[in-house]
Amino acid sequence: MLNYWEALNIVLENTKLLGKEKLLLTDSLGRILAENIVADRDNPPFDNSGMDGFAVRYEDIKGASEEKPVVLEIIGEVKAGGETIKVKPKTAVSIYTGAIIPEGADTVIQKELTKVQDGKVFIFKELPKGTNIRKQGDDYKKGDILIPEGTTIRAPEIGIMASVNKPSVYVRQRPRVGILTTGDEILDIGEPITSPSQIRTSNTYSLYAQILETGAVPVILGFAKDNPEDLKEKLSYAKNCDVLLTTGGVSVGEYDLVKDFVSQVLNVKPIFWKIAQKPGKPVVFGTWGDNSEKLFFGIPGNPVAAMVVFETLVKPALRKMMGFKKNYNPIIKAKLRKGYKRKKADRLEFIRVKLEKTDECFFAEITGKQGSNILTSMLKANGLGIIPQEVNEIKENDYIDVIIFDVSFLNKTF
Repeated sequence: MLNYWEALNIVLENTKLLGKEKLLLTDSLGRILAENIVADRDNPPFDNSGMDGFAVRYEDIKGASEEKPVVLEIIGEVKAGGETIKVKPKTAVSIYTGAIIPEGADTVIQKELTKVQDGKVFIFKELPKGTNIRKQGDDYKKGDILIPEGTTIRAPEIGIMASVNKPSVYVRQRPRVGILTTGDEILDIGEPITSPSQIRTSNTYSLYAQILETGAVPVILGFAKDNPEDLKEKLSYAKNCDVLLTTGGVSVGEYDLVKDFVSQVLNVKPIFWKIAQKPGKPVVFGTWGDNSEKLFFGIPGNPVAAMVVFETLVKPALRKMMGFKKNYNPIIKAKLRKGYKRKKADRLEFIRVKLEKTDECFFAEITGKQGSNILTSMLKANGLGIIPQEVNEIKENDYIDVIIFDVSFLNKTF
């Protein structure tokens, strides 16, 4: 049986980058850039003023002080976006922030160091030559790569792209991820319960939310009963998806039909089945599509196992498809507040923990019962503690690796 790390490597080795699509700049926030953004001209495009004040020649203000101010004739003004004029000896031009530096000027004196009277400006301090002048190309030069391909687009990237006249931009496509829930006992929300054995789906909607959080596009394909005809029909709905997730029907029971029918209907080529991890042992992974570019994950039906397998196997694949530079959730070291023992250590185990950051370190507290059906344990958790294979006990205050999956915790902490 594969260990978790081997399985993860196999998944990523079989995951291919999706193609490009062109979006309006205003629709590109959060997407992955699929082209280099290159400067179309210098920035600033010309020498300009960094202050409201007076453009002067440095040689005219030498020695200026409170006791002995330099007096210059004001011959005009220059506004941002306006026409410029030439500064002559013993003259000054009133200038505003962002305006072009007039010909002949080499220094800008801010208003606070001056006084205007009778068409003249009194300058009370000598400043070094070039003060308050933002030089052409000081930020970047024409032809510079400002944002490399593979960057996640945030507000600063959108601002830069607007400044270099990019009304639209190429980004990586987002995978369409089909969710098919299987089992005679599963009901959708809104359906009446007519038998004690029936349960409402949680997997469909928790996976839907996890897919959205990852940045992909979730597609609910429906609910398949445990019979060949219904399963084949529902599987056929996945043909326009890039990734298919099924929940339930992948263990060794009599009605576990998914493994066989994904091969028949979608020509899925299975690569592995079962991983030495807990929860989430009975995972099926395979590829399909004309060039084996599509992925299939058969996920256990237990709700915690479904969410854990998504975070630890499916999410890294989706992020790689979309071109993210980092495929994994952040992993940190944290002290376990209370020790953890287990009888068997034949599998790597993901335990649900609540992380807390202190001045000393991160602490991890186990969120109660760890059964793969205890969905409320995920409500309290913001991380998955990793208990390695062949480790039976983690003692109190021992460090463990923790996968952080709670975006809100990341935003508050880092």
